[in-house]
Amino acid sequence: MADNTILDLDAMMNDTLDDIPDAPDFVTPPAGEYRLVVKDATSEKYQTKAEPDVDKQRLKITYSIMQTISTANNESPVPDGSIFTETFMATQQGLSFFKKRIKEVMGASDVAGVTMRDMMSSVKGSEFNARLSIKKSTSNGKDYENIQLRVIAG
Repeated sequence: MADNTILDLDAMMNDTLDDIPDAPDFVTPPAGEYRLVVKDATSEKYQTKAEPDVDKQRLKITYSIMQTISTANNESPVPDGSIFTETFMATQQGLSFFKKRIKEVMGASDVAGVTMRDMMSSVKGSEFNARLSIKKSTSNGKDYENIQLRVIAG
């Protein structure tokens, strides 16, 4: 059964959920080295609190942690299957970083002539090693943690 198949919940009321796997946790993994796989690459529309009536767009890559190789401060390994995302704004600069990330993850030297749709489709399932660091910042009195991802060529 596909993940997005609409189910008949009324017909399932006497069924158990024994065969349904637990959903992975969204995490901010600690700084360290990981084996990752790209679960998805999509475009999405969103609104901000400052402009709730304005649709904005961004590209999003969802990563799944296959294995924690090491953590920088001897923190506990992240459970395998945990997920996190990386977003790229729909600007020239954002597209430039997105293109760079796709090339790094896929080990490609050139993506000339490849459409964004094909890049997003082709990167799904790509496995690679990465070094993650956490950048902390404050904006408008609110603290943020941003994951910095570096692909380790291998």
